[in-house]
This record gives sequence, C-alpha cells and structure tokens, in this order.
Amino acid sequence: MKLGMCHYSYHRLWAEQSWDIDRLTDEVKALDIPGIDYHARLLGTQEGAAERIAAALDRTGLELSGCSLSTDFNQPPEKLEPHLEDTLKWLDVAAQLKAPACRVFGGHADRANPGDVEAGMEYIIGVLKRLAPEAESRGLVLALENHSGLPGTAEEQNRVIEEVGSPAVRSTIDVGNYMGAGQEGADAVPIAAKYAAYVHVKDCKKTSDELNAKGGMQYHACTVGAGDVDIPACLKSLAAAGYDGYVAIEYEGKEDEAIGVPASTEYMKEVLAAL
Repeated sequence: MKLGMCHYSYHRLWAEQSWDIDRLTDEVKALDIPGIDYHARLLGTQEGAAERIAAALDRTGLELSGCSLSTDFNQPPEKLEPHLEDTLKWLDVAAQLKAPACRVFGGHADRANPGDVEAGMEYIIGVLKRLAPEAESRGLVLALENHSGLPGTAEEQNRVIEEVGSPAVRSTIDVGNYMGAGQEGADAVPIAAKYAAYVHVKDCKKTSDELNAKGGMQYHACTVGAGDVDIPACLKSLAAAGYDGYVAIEYEGKEDEAIGVPASTEYMKEVLAAL
C-alpha cells in the first residue's frame, strides 16, 4: 500500500489562505507522501482543472491517488438531473487525469427510519446503474464511500455494489466513517475489503459509549493515531484481501491542520512500515 493525502485534509487552510492547486501539491510533496487526492467541491469548477492538476503533478513527481467527488444521489429528480450532469463533467476531468478511483457518496437519509433507509438504498442503486456505463466508457471506477448516510455500513456498501453489478462500481473504505453507522472500523473493513478500490484514513475519538438516536456512535474527529479507530487492524484486513492501492489520509480534527496533518502523516508512515 502507498500513502496518499486527501485535499480535504487542508480544507480550512485552503479557504482561509486562498490556496491553489500548486500550493496544496507543494505542501503534500514536503511531507514526502507519494500520492495526492483532489476534491471537486474545493476546486469549484471543472474548467482548466485537469490541466492545472496535471501540471502540478508533473512538476512535483506526485501521483494522483484519486479524485473525490461530493455527490448526493438521494435527491428528487428535479435536483438529481442537474447534479448528474455536473457529476459527468467531473468524470470527464478524472478521465483526462486517468484517475485510479473516483470517490462518490450515495446520499443522505434518516438512519433512525428503516423505511427511509431502504427507500434511499433502492434509489441510489438505480442512480448508480445509470452512472456505471458512463464510468466504464471513460475507463473510471466509481468508489462508493461509507459516509454515515447511505451507504453507512460495510454491508450496505456491499449490497449496493452487488446489486449494481458493474466492475465500474466499487468502494472507498473510510475506516473512521463506519462509526457514524454504529460499526467499528476493524469489524467493518474485513466485510467491505473485497470491493475496495480506494481507502481514506481518518481517526475518531469516542465521546460516549452510548449510541445516538440514529444508531451511530458519538465521537469527534482527531489526529490520525490519537483516536479509537484500530487503524493497524483495518490495514491488515485490507492487505489480507489483496488491496495494494492508495491509503489516503483525511484529517478532520479540530487542531490546526499545519500541526494535525504532519502528525497524522508520521503515524501513518509508521503503521505502513510495520505492515
């Protein structure tokens, strides 16, 4: 496995200091990380994005670990259709860059309502059946993340992938996000690992042993290595399943990103070296 860095790890500095693609790429290069992931929502527009990213990668020698799209497919048709048009434009950008994986989200749902969850799952499966041929034609993989909405659990990820039935739809495993659906990452990853196309690593600290009203754990994000996610166990399960792709740090802690991201990086280098 190779270490990558998610653009989102620097989302506050990106906004506060008006970073651009070159500044972000230079910061990741300085951490001696081989891969970088660019986030569509933070980039804002597709125009010229592929060219600017390609130039930054060529200049620094970094590899593209993935492209992260912020999608929400569980929307009524009048909102879904323009959203899908925008998604296809981002897939065109990813295709120009030959992205190894395109992270997508399924959507939102009230996880306290089983009927809402089931209806949302069926709807999202239908949308991904429409998108899968578009991804295949572009030589891309849509890597569906567990994002505390839909899907939230490893079992839900697998169900979507199996019912869509396309090699262009696989999973992004976020080892921390499973907490939002009431699962421990170390329990969920062995279930989801067979379909892994991409991995995001964040860490979370539990604030209570009680589940919340929606069945999720109560926690806050923290520096990777300082929380309750058993990251070494998660990575061992991925290795056992044959995953050998990028493991991208997604720092979401409250501490200054200029401190939390390097600390997370040092921890992950140690964990990967020990695998």
